[in-house]
Amino acid sequence: MRKNRRNNTKKERIIMIASSAFVLSALTMTGIYMKSNNAEKQDDGYMIDFTELENNADDKLQEIAGNQGMDGNNQADTQDSVDSLVNDIAKEIDNLENDLDYLPMEAGSGLVTIPGLTDGVNEEVTDGNELEKPAKGDDSAVSPSPAPSASPTPSPAPEAEPETEQQEESSEEREVVSRTLHFAESDGLLRPVSGEVLIPFSMDSSVYFSTLDQFKYNSALMIGAAVGDTVSACAEGKVVEIFQDSEIGHAVTMELGDGYKITYGQLENINVTLNSYVDRGQAIATVAAPTKYYSVEGSNLYLKLTSGDTPVNPEALFR
Repeated sequence: MRKNRRNNTKKERIIMIASSAFVLSALTMTGIYMKSNNAEKQDDGYMIDFTELENNADDKLQEIAGNQGMDGNNQADTQDSVDSLVNDIAKEIDNLENDLDYLPMEAGSGLVTIPGLTDGVNEEVTDGNELEKPAKGDDSAVSPSPAPSASPTPSPAPEAEPETEQQEESSEEREVVSRTLHFAESDGLLRPVSGEVLIPFSMDSSVYFSTLDQFKYNSALMIGAAVGDTVSACAEGKVVEIFQDSEIGHAVTMELGDGYKITYGQLENINVTLNSYVDRGQAIATVAAPTKYYSVEGSNLYLKLTSGDTPVNPEALFR
């Protein structure tokens, strides 16, 4: 029994080994066949067997040598035969190139195309308009000639402008700035409006204000005038302030010189400007409607004269 078992085991092992060897052999043969078949497909129409050409050349040389006898007397004929053989080989190479589906190109050129691989790729088209590459050593072809520099066009000299009115005005302003003002009480004042005094100047005793219904000191002079009456300058002066006050409304202050100043109030339609000079008797504004502080007294011109900080009675200086 034991012997039979051993014999069966050996048979099984032999069968397994034989089967494995057969399978490996079959796989190996299949791989070799596939590899050779792929190589033939890849080389079909795209490869040149130069070894075969060389063998054919050797065979033809031997054939020529056997037919004509390779001795010294037939060297010329042999040379002709060799040249003919070379020409035949060149023709065969040309025929092989003509059998290709595409023209061989130099490596690195942008015009190499392979059917099935480069279809649809934009082809470069060269024509006679293509720029020629400069030859080596030709510096004139490499460096372009500098463009001629355009000579600068001289700008026309600015024309001398004639003296304008502005220049004349500036000269007048310089004269005005240099004007020196002088005022003395002996020079007197021009009456600015023709109305009568409604509230007199009084710094010694109080006077009655009808609208306020009270007595108080009055450092100015209120002269009655109709709304719209022209207000004339009492003396030559320079406008130093134009302002508005709740008591006297719109007002203008002028500097008369030697520390004297005069203020005109209850004005409208003021036609003088700041820092401008005003001549004696020049119209400076018109009388406005009275403010609420003088509603009972009615429309009037507010007039105040000072020497430094001391009020002066302008009515005493009217001429």
